[in-house]
Amino acid sequence: MARFLASLRRARRRRPILGDRRGAVIVEFALVAAPLITLIFAMIFASLAYLAQEALESAVEISARSIMTGQSQSSDIQGLSQGMTRAQLAERFRKKGCENLPGFMSCDRLYVEVKAASSGNGLLDSAVQLVIDASGKIGVPLSYDLGSQGAIVMVRFYYRWPMPIAPTANLNSWGSGSAVLVATSVAKTESYN
Repeated sequence: MARFLASLRRARRRRPILGDRRGAVIVEFALVAAPLITLIFAMIFASLAYLAQEALESAVEISARSIMTGQSQSSDIQGLSQGMTRAQLAERFRKKGCENLPGFMSCDRLYVEVKAASSGNGLLDSAVQLVIDASGKIGVPLSYDLGSQGAIVMVRFYYRWPMPIAPTANLNSWGSGSAVLVATSVAKTESYN
C-alpha cells in the first residue's frame, strides 16, 4: 500500500507539469508572427504603391493640361530659338512634371514619354517595351513629340516605385525590388496662338 501511495504522490506532482499551458501562447505566436508581420508589411507597401499611383495620375494630368492648352509648345518654340536641343526640351518637360509630384516621390525615378498623332489610330502602337540596363535606367529612348494644334497627344509617366519586401517585386520588368507605375493621359490639343 505504501508503494501505491508513493506512486500516487509522484503522479500528482507530474500532473501540474503536464497540464501547464502557460508557454503555449508564446509557441503559437512564434508560429503565427512571421506570416502576420509579412502580411502587415505587404498591406502597407500595397497601400503606399496605390497612393503613389494616384499621385502619378494627378501629375500626368497637370502636365497633359499644359500641352493641351499649348503652353508647353510655346515654351518649346522659345527653347528651340534659344538653341536648346530636343533632348534638353524633353528633360525640361520631365522636370516640370517632377514639380507636380508629391514630396515622397523622387524626380530621378520619373521617366516621361510624349507622343502626338493626327488621329487616335496613330497612338495604337504606342506601347513601349521597357528595356532596363544594368544601372536600372530605361535603355530605349522615349519619344518626345508635343504635336501641334488639333493633334491628339499622349503623355505617359513611368515611375520606378521601390517594393523591397513584396514577394512579387521580381516579376516586373525592373526587377531588383522595384515596381513600374504607369500613368497615361490622352487629349486633343486646343487651338492656341
